[in-house]
Amino acid sequence: MGIARRARRALKQMILGPWDFPQQCTVGLRDPQSEVTVWLSGLGTPRDVTQSHIMACGAPFTIGIGFDGQQNDLVESGTRLSLRFHERDGEQQLLGEIGLQYSSSLDAGRQQLYLFRVSHYRNYCLPKLQLWARYLQYARLRRGVQHPDVPITAREIHAMAVFFICPRPVVLVSVADGGMGNVFPMNLMGPIGNGYFAFALNSTRAAAQLVERTGRVALSSIPVEQASVAYQLAGNHRKPCTDWNQFPFATTMSTTLGVPVPGFALRVREMQVEATRKMGSHTLFVARTIRDEAREDGNHFFVVHGIYQAWRQKMKRAQPSGAQVEAQV
Repeated sequence: MGIARRARRALKQMILGPWDFPQQCTVGLRDPQSEVTVWLSGLGTPRDVTQSHIMACGAPFTIGIGFDGQQNDLVESGTRLSLRFHERDGEQQLLGEIGLQYSSSLDAGRQQLYLFRVSHYRNYCLPKLQLWARYLQYARLRRGVQHPDVPITAREIHAMAVFFICPRPVVLVSVADGGMGNVFPMNLMGPIGNGYFAFALNSTRAAAQLVERTGRVALSSIPVEQASVAYQLAGNHRKPCTDWNQFPFATTMSTTLGVPVPGFALRVREMQVEATRKMGSHTLFVARTIRDEAREDGNHFFVVHGIYQAWRQKMKRAQPSGAQVEAQV
């Protein structure tokens, strides 16, 4: 490669950033994560919803937020709401924003889950030129997919990039059905308050039908060192059941439900499903936690978007010598 060509390539990379830019990155963090705070704005004083919001559906992209019932009228009245993603420490920099448009709600026991579509988005993790270069790259990748598993729009993809600024944990879900069962990874999930938890599964896959039929699950938080195991089990979403003896790890029994869970689990939450709704591409489940058991200590498996990871790496390089940085892979 000639000097002039190398110079042009280096200049292009300096302006637009690298082209081998992943959309999803694995990171190891303590649970709950302490990097990003998510604030709900528009109901008076901003409300910290870091631990009470989830992605409820992929297509259409829908966000769920748990409410205690005190501000229902304002939520449903068309009040302009938004989620704002801030750096928790340091300068508490605003990293992104998603505008919310009220869609519907779902009741489960004492808890209400309000569902919102996206009205707008802003991503501040990269300079605008580099950000648009990423958007063009993602558009090229989408053109190469003939039949996408979840047919989402470009706007929804860009909004999801903002949503995954907040690190999202990945768990292994254990479901028993008689003498058979299944274990599969999941990350569209989260607590919504008052002991309730919500999660979403692709409606076309057997895993969603299995959970809907049995109504009981055990969620195992896993160490980041076992991330590759979780990725290997992604195909189990399409299987109605799997022989427990075929899994590439030792299992133990969960305390209350007696469901096999990975022996390396850091935390096991056992749940009873109390409400179900088909949302579009995904089925939304709201469950009551019946046991939450911490088993081991360590960094949990989280995922973030590559755009936020680029910001993380930039901040890491900018830190003074000796500063503490979260482990990542």
